[in-house]
Amino acid sequence: MHRNEWIPTVCYQCKAECAILARVEDGVVKEVKGNPLARGKMCVKGMAGITTLYSSERLKYPLKRVGERGEGKFERITWDEAMDIMEKKLRELRERGEAHTFTYSMFPHSTSDPKWRFVNAAGGFISTGLPHCDSGKIMAHLHTFGCFPNHHIAPMYYTVPKGGLMILSGRHPFGCLDDACVPRDILGAKDRGAKLVVIDPLFRTEASKADWWIPIKPGGDAALFLGVCHYLLTNDLYDKAFCDKWVRPGDMEKLLEFIKDKTPENMSRICEVPAADIVRLAKMCAEAKSVCIDAFKSIMYGNAMDWGHVWSILLVITGNLDNPGGQPLPEIAPMAPVTPVPPAPNLKELGYHRTGPDKDRFDHYNFILEPTWYAAQAVKDGTLKVFFASECNPALSEMGSGEWRKAMTMRDEKGDYKLELFVVTEIMPSETMKWADLVLPDQTNFERWELLYMPWWYNYGHTAALCRPVIEPLGETRHANRVMIELGKRMFPEYFAFKDDVEYYDIELSGVGMSMQKLLENGGLWSPGTAGFRKYEDAGKFNTASGKIELEWKMYADIGQQWPSPELPLEFRRGEKEFPFILVNFRTIFLNNTGAWSQNNAQLRDPVSGLDANPVVINPIDATRLGIAEGDMVTVASSTGQVRLPVALSQRIKPGCAGLIHGFGQTMGKVASRGNWAGDNELIADAGSHLDEQDLRGGEAHVATRVNIHK
Repeated sequence: MHRNEWIPTVCYQCKAECAILARVEDGVVKEVKGNPLARGKMCVKGMAGITTLYSSERLKYPLKRVGERGEGKFERITWDEAMDIMEKKLRELRERGEAHTFTYSMFPHSTSDPKWRFVNAAGGFISTGLPHCDSGKIMAHLHTFGCFPNHHIAPMYYTVPKGGLMILSGRHPFGCLDDACVPRDILGAKDRGAKLVVIDPLFRTEASKADWWIPIKPGGDAALFLGVCHYLLTNDLYDKAFCDKWVRPGDMEKLLEFIKDKTPENMSRICEVPAADIVRLAKMCAEAKSVCIDAFKSIMYGNAMDWGHVWSILLVITGNLDNPGGQPLPEIAPMAPVTPVPPAPNLKELGYHRTGPDKDRFDHYNFILEPTWYAAQAVKDGTLKVFFASECNPALSEMGSGEWRKAMTMRDEKGDYKLELFVVTEIMPSETMKWADLVLPDQTNFERWELLYMPWWYNYGHTAALCRPVIEPLGETRHANRVMIELGKRMFPEYFAFKDDVEYYDIELSGVGMSMQKLLENGGLWSPGTAGFRKYEDAGKFNTASGKIELEWKMYADIGQQWPSPELPLEFRRGEKEFPFILVNFRTIFLNNTGAWSQNNAQLRDPVSGLDANPVVINPIDATRLGIAEGDMVTVASSTGQVRLPVALSQRIKPGCAGLIHGFGQTMGKVASRGNWAGDNELIADAGSHLDEQDLRGGEAHVATRVNIHK
């Protein structure tokens, strides 16, 4: 293939998808680094990508289950056999009139991923891990501004001016899944004279670099920022000219009425941030040249919609929409459609996510895509029959993961599995593959073609990047996109008339006057040249029904949710005596959450070069009260599960909180299974049967769990 050269491609050790250069010598990847054409940097996960590529544990051949689900026993088969099994079952499903009981759980790399195309053609549903992270924010921004955001649409920190204010609320960009250049650009903004405020129950790297750390009660974000909004509005410190021009008539008057009792003093009692500090933060917002808020962890609470709503209101009243140092309003590159386009099924009519005891309430909350955590309940209800999964690890990542595993082995009255076929594409051994009927060997980013374009990339804004093979693929690995295209050609040739994935991407690129060849000549990147600011000025309107910013959410009037509630998630307001700690699960730069690639990467799990420990972190004040010392083995228990872990004491966590790294618990693979580390989702309730008011407030149980701790 390539000899002794640096080749532009894209990293895929996490979801940030940073543009990189790979140095190839005699067909072997020797080194990687950030691509300077795309503000390039690399993190430790990206640098460890070569370890994943050449791991002795790489899955290189199709496998078929030979034991019971959960035993992890497989035999090698051919690709033809694997394709026949999938085609036969999907055809059978369609003949039974149950095409909609097929879903594919994946992380989308583009707005027209070939896997999405196949699912739509088959009449199934696209499922995704996205709502795990940011569905509350997505819906809040859609309702208020009419734009489609994502947690990866971080503020463009390289545009924050001197005197700007950067607020990280539960966000860990120095050690999460953000683009590798985000930490550099935050520090660069500080060097220019911008201020950094970190609001978090944990004192992590971000807090150590901040001008001010505010330890908040988990779930208190909405209350805190309502207090900030109250001070700004009642002291006439808001951007009145912006609001007069762009906010829907009548909304500001209703907001002023709603905010009357949301005083800093009242909100302080909820979020446990002193009223004086709320006022101080409000004054900083009023005086700043720009204000941007970046959140991730906080938007996953059971009150995610409330916090997303307040967040949106604060951006509006400070005039910080699509401005340098403010909140970007993204646009999607106008790629050409590959015609004919298969129609998508109607989610409202057929969506399997409307399951469980509270399914009648789902119409009040719109998911962007099918959230993966309803799979377990859907299997139990008989509304999910065929399940494909790529680049996700639901056996560990699902809330109430024990319930998910149980659902995979449930049988009907005939003794057959209720889930009739489960297919996993994977690069390394994953926990999820234990329950799979077929395991298909996927390719790494060094071995595959893939056109990546989504509106959330920090590195290159509203653009496209090309992941390209820099070496010959190992074994019989095939990228999941190619597998679905081949299956599509077998089953739906009218929608898959193009030659292959490369031709598919070539057609799409014609929409922006590009081609695969031009993209290669351009270093694998395309950009219109600028992200653009205040694009609503050019349009003269926002993309809402009224054309204005809509602060009041009238669509929720019948359930009394037109305005955000400051209350903590319901899960935090009950069971406090029995479960006195709030579980705060957090991310680390060494792991791609539950991703099997990083869990089984020897470099990332090494105790020196990576991370190979997952103790439960509590404050010494709590430890003294409980008679617990550093290193003691304790039981951490919730209302639905328990784990046994050592204790680490730290002043860097707010008393009353228990910190646990998200992602551990894998038992497949010799690297991941060598440590007896527990997964945090063992403590978290199965969302399909424990949602309660989260349907209405737009969050999830993933970070809304109380626990107790004892020896």
